Amino acid sequence: MGKQQVAAVMVALLLVFFVCEEEVYSFSQMRIGRYNKATTSKKSPFSLVWSSSSEMIMEDTTSSESKPDWRKCVYSIVPKSGALNLAVSQVANVTLDHANHLIEMGAVWAKMDSVTTEELLDQYSSSSSSSSASLQYGDYIPQSNEEDGDDLDAYIERMENQRFRRILSPTTVEAGTDLRIYPTPRRFTKPCEQFNSKTNKGRLLYQDTTFLIVDKPPMLPSQPDSSNYVEHCSACAQRYLGPFQTIEGEEVKPHPLLCHRVDTNVGGCVVLSKDTNGQRVFSKLQRERKVKKVYLALTNQPVPIGMHIHWMWAPLHSKRRQKMNDGGPPCQLVSHTPPSSRRSKRKSWIRCILEVVSCQPIQINSEEDGHDYHTNDDDDLQHYQSTVRLVTGRKHQVRAQLASLGAPIVRDTLYQPLAGITLDNTMLMEEEDDEQVGETILEDAIDRCVIPNQPIGLQAHAILFANVKAKAETPWWGNNLLP
Repeated sequence: MGKQQVAAVMVALLLVFFVCEEEVYSFSQMRIGRYNKATTSKKSPFSLVWSSSSEMIMEDTTSSESKPDWRKCVYSIVPKSGALNLAVSQVANVTLDHANHLIEMGAVWAKMDSVTTEELLDQYSSSSSSSSASLQYGDYIPQSNEEDGDDLDAYIERMENQRFRRILSPTTVEAGTDLRIYPTPRRFTKPCEQFNSKTNKGRLLYQDTTFLIVDKPPMLPSQPDSSNYVEHCSACAQRYLGPFQTIEGEEVKPHPLLCHRVDTNVGGCVVLSKDTNGQRVFSKLQRERKVKKVYLALTNQPVPIGMHIHWMWAPLHSKRRQKMNDGGPPCQLVSHTPPSSRRSKRKSWIRCILEVVSCQPIQINSEEDGHDYHTNDDDDLQHYQSTVRLVTGRKHQVRAQLASLGAPIVRDTLYQPLAGITLDNTMLMEEEDDEQVGETILEDAIDRCVIPNQPIGLQAHAILFANVKAKAETPWWGNNLLP
């Protein structure tokens, strides 16, 4: 093997650690080989191969049965300078028209080791038409609502991943550029079009010179998917409810900025900003706990009214640790028992607080409310709607806490298997019985956790901050509360 090929292999080995953000595999599951369909291992999720043009490609060889097409991506190192669409066409084995479509959708990413000052400025200029920049990138959504500090390793990993930038316009690429391509982008067409429905004009809940509040439809992501930059909350709001103007009278481009996140399967209030100053203001208000959020939750079991304080295990909450979990379900586990020491509390546990204000029986009528949720013809299956005031804002907090109380949210297949299971009661089982009983129960439950593929019974119902107040419309399950 020549020096160039050896160098290319070393680069490719480094790329192994920056795979698709939806699913990450350990290094031991990858292999290097030559392009030969007969020798491709079905057990290996990725394969590094050489094409006839000496271009090294990392292909995702996971079977379609184990993961959907939109989660598959292809990595490549561009062997020579040329048109981007031609490189995408050859690497992803698609037509030029489809390659252009992938670029427009935001399904093509590139990593540049270095750029000039002029290129860097062009990347951040929304009005720049300069052709000097080799690549034009999509804007980065800051993690402004994170209340928990990252450790140094997590920070470094996040910075490394940010080196990949989405390419949003036809251009040329230099030899040695690392490409990441999603040949089959994930689509959110139907939920995006709900902003355009005549019956949903009320989805613009609030607007002033800085902020917008929209009623996000369930199944529409708050921020862009890795394979789709044009169908997310901000872009769809701009397309169907805009254009919007800043306080200076300038049109907001390309779309408003996201101030906080709401899970894809959850509908309700999402705050957007017309400029970066609004983002900073909202982030500061969140850090000072001056943003009040109210949720509606639909369950099959009554939720105890009152304040609930639980503790989330920080290593499981860490995004870095989740990525090391071989692409497992990103569920959060909590404990009802506070940590034994202040040092342990500060280092390893995250406090989660919410208040259940009310819990009322509710009647579900799919025909009347226009949804496809059925109670499996079980007339005895009771439903309850709870009003929840969020005190702290953690990832999946309402879902995890309600499940730990034995009242998981309807349709939430990620937390329903964990109903009534907490870290402290599994440890208690190990102390009182067989050491492996608690661990086995927890592992079996986690094995049954699946990310939901439909709206769950949770709505971000209202939000209040800085004299701004907005309330979402009726949730998808209706509002037929029983006396």
